[in-house]
Amino acid sequence: MRRLVSGLFLSMAVLPAWAAPESCFVPEVHGTTRVQVYIGDRKCVDLREPETLHGIWINQFEGSVFHEGVDDVTKALAVRSNVWLSMDDQTVKPAGFVPARGHAYQFTIIARKAKDMNRPPLEGYGHFGMSTGLVLVDEVVAWKDLGKVGY
Repeated sequence: MRRLVSGLFLSMAVLPAWAAPESCFVPEVHGTTRVQVYIGDRKCVDLREPETLHGIWINQFEGSVFHEGVDDVTKALAVRSNVWLSMDDQTVKPAGFVPARGHAYQFTIIARKAKDMNRPPLEGYGHFGMSTGLVLVDEVVAWKDLGKVGY
C-alpha cells in the first residue's frame, strides 16, 4: 500500500491479521514504585485455534508445566516438558477449582497453543521466558488433584 504525503510516496507496511501490540507492557505506579505490567498472553501471543487437550499440569512456585498426552504423574515427573500452562481472568474454571502450589493435576482443557512452540530461552513464555511453548487455557473441562509433588 502506498500513500502520497507532501509529494512523496511512502510505502506502508500492511500488518498480518494478527499482530501484537506495540508494547506488551504498560507502566503502573504502586505507591512510590514504577513497574511495567504485562498485559497478557491473549493480547501478546499469536495463538492457534482452541482445541481439547488432555494431560498433567504441574503447578509449582515460579513454574507451570503442562505434559500433553501424559496420564500418570510419575511419567510427568520423569520427563521434562518446556510447555508453560497459563490461565487468566478469561479462563472458565469449575466451581471448587482452586489450584494449589506444588500440586499436580490431571486435566481435560480447552486451550490454545502458541503458534510458535519452539522459542529460544529468554525469548519464550512464562517465568523469565524460559519455556519454549505455551498453552493458554480457555476452559478447565475436567480436573483431578493428584496431590503434592513439589514446592
